[in-house]
Amino acid sequence: MKLSTTFLPLILGSALEAFFARCSSPAGLVDLGYAKHIPTTTYTTTSGRNISIYKNIRFAKPPTGDLRFRLPDPNISKIPGIQNGKVADEQSTHCISSMPAAAPFPPYNGTTWGREDCLFLDVWVPDDIKPGDKVPVLHWFVGSAYAFGSKEMFVSPSGLFDVMGDDTKFIFVANNYRLGVLGWTYIPGEDLVANLGMHDCLAAAEWTAQHVGRFGGDPSRITVLGQSAGAGIIGLLTVLNGGKGNLPFQQALISSPDIPPRRHPLERQKSLFQAILKEANCTSTKCLRNVPETTMIRLNEKLINGMASDAGGGVFGPAPGFGPVPDGSFIPDMPVALFQQGKFHKGLRSLVVGNVANEGLGLAHDGGLPEYFPTMVRQILSTASNETIADIQSHYYFAENPAKLAWDWTTDVIFACNAANIAAAYKESARRYIFSVPPAVHGQDGFYFFYLDQTLTPVEDADAARAAQKYLLDFLRGEEFPWPVYGEGKKITNITAFGFERASLPADLEARCEMVNRVILDLDNGV
Repeated sequence: MKLSTTFLPLILGSALEAFFARCSSPAGLVDLGYAKHIPTTTYTTTSGRNISIYKNIRFAKPPTGDLRFRLPDPNISKIPGIQNGKVADEQSTHCISSMPAAAPFPPYNGTTWGREDCLFLDVWVPDDIKPGDKVPVLHWFVGSAYAFGSKEMFVSPSGLFDVMGDDTKFIFVANNYRLGVLGWTYIPGEDLVANLGMHDCLAAAEWTAQHVGRFGGDPSRITVLGQSAGAGIIGLLTVLNGGKGNLPFQQALISSPDIPPRRHPLERQKSLFQAILKEANCTSTKCLRNVPETTMIRLNEKLINGMASDAGGGVFGPAPGFGPVPDGSFIPDMPVALFQQGKFHKGLRSLVVGNVANEGLGLAHDGGLPEYFPTMVRQILSTASNETIADIQSHYYFAENPAKLAWDWTTDVIFACNAANIAAAYKESARRYIFSVPPAVHGQDGFYFFYLDQTLTPVEDADAARAAQKYLLDFLRGEEFPWPVYGEGKKITNITAFGFERASLPADLEARCEMVNRVILDLDNGV
């Protein structure tokens, strides 16, 4: 067909306009449909590779006004212009956080900061990756005791990008989620949703599955990684909806999952909710939803930093503290109960799950023991009998150091037994590790997976850290960690000062977790 000379200039004009538009587009422009983003900054690896960092991408509407205490809403209105993610104060994009003074993270400890409009994420992309490359994705959920933290805090993927090769390229994503009062307040019968921080992380992972292809990522190869509360959120997601439906990720690395045992702490939840209402000068959830942001900031400061935490570990605030709790629907029961009933997501391809050997050191109240131990236990098992407490105590050996009783109980009931339960549920697709490098304290294993240098991420064995990073990079692209499957024989990898050692789960640790599961599932103990 011969084109009319009348329309030829119009056709050529449109083509030239599109060509010049492409040529004049800012470098690194990514069109998400609802917003256009360019890189905020660049990280240059030790090998000279540039990593574009897209900061502060909104993944849900601001959870303010009528959306306060409600599920994250991903239906974001179109944002005009081109976004560069730059802000004058990075803390202005953090969720409202309160960090108790005892936390070892100056200058944040003892302070409250952040804003309610905080549902943002960051994306790190090597400059030589383009749409269609379909590289694997690592999505990070920060740990924070459910009270403080942000996508920028505690870890950086810089060390992983430093050792990344052409065959192990990946994209990194990290998101904020609601914390403290706004993220974890719940009481049955009220007009609010439980475990909102978990739902925020789910929404962020769903955003990654929907949009990471525009950066060159593969939505069918998403690995989520979390530590402490972030790992606890992944643990909760494995039992989301009792295992029904699909998750937006295929693999997980779960480090020290912080899931304090909560089943029906109704009276303590009522007491905490009444304290929130009183401090807000409210008598209803409707009133609480309408107070100004400054009131929510003050509530977090008062209830998390201004009151003694008697929640028994893993969370802060008056009992039962601000953290996850079964809601009867999204999370039908405690994870251990759902695992035992087979009600968990069985479609995950592979998991690596572990804990640090001495998690409780520095986290547990360890004075006045063993006399204080009954109080400590009843902060979690509120109606535990003297006989139950004696039974628990009989599983621990602490004669030479009474503080060890507190350390080991906290390690087990908050972290290690959650790791064991997840590994047992996914026994044929899970690899479990215990990190034993002295002093083997909470979070120490993160320095191995995110190793950068001996100044910022000091480790006992830099070669072992680099090996762990290689295992992780290979894991992202579908290879398994060269560690034994947990299986029926409960095989583990012990990370020691001398490297990675294959072993069977020690009998005393197995017996302790059997005891922990038994007492927390016993309704007579008031969980």
